[in-house]
Amino acid sequence: MATERNTDRRSTGMRSRNNINREPANNSGTIRSNLERYRSDSVSAVKARQSSRRPESQVRRANQKAQKKQRTKKLIIRLAVTLFVILICVACFLFTYRVFYDTPLDEEAVDVKVEFTITDPEVSDEEIAEQLVEVGVIKDARLYKLRTYIYDANYIPGTYKLSPSYSTEKIINILSGYDYSDGTMEE
Repeated sequence: MATERNTDRRSTGMRSRNNINREPANNSGTIRSNLERYRSDSVSAVKARQSSRRPESQVRRANQKAQKKQRTKKLIIRLAVTLFVILICVACFLFTYRVFYDTPLDEEAVDVKVEFTITDPEVSDEEIAEQLVEVGVIKDARLYKLRTYIYDANYIPGTYKLSPSYSTEKIINILSGYDYSDGTMEE
């Protein structure tokens, strides 16, 4: 009966007291082989992952290159924005200089007088500017229109003697009736 128990225990995978140091039962053998297979699989998987990885120095260099590219990109963007702002500032300066620093067309033509006639008091600034350019008193009609807007010109009909040596402000004052010193008004 004792031998039957031993055989029953072996078939169920249990060990008897007598067989502790002897050959293992079927279940423990499969567990050990599964454990060994798992260990070998995990070791080979770790080795495979490590072999596919780049060394730390290469990773560090790649990160440094990426950071350098990003810094360079930011620097280029900052420079472009700065240049754009400087360009806008220069353009604004040149525009205000042309509008407010009033220079005559020809400073040396003091003796030259051109006759200019306004027939309608409601004539537009555009028409006056175009006529003044045609006569040769001013060179830029758009600039004249802008200045007439700033100085709020109201033209008085009449015939005026204008010179290319007059500034735009002086021409506007003569045509509006504020300055008769050099431009004579004939009725």
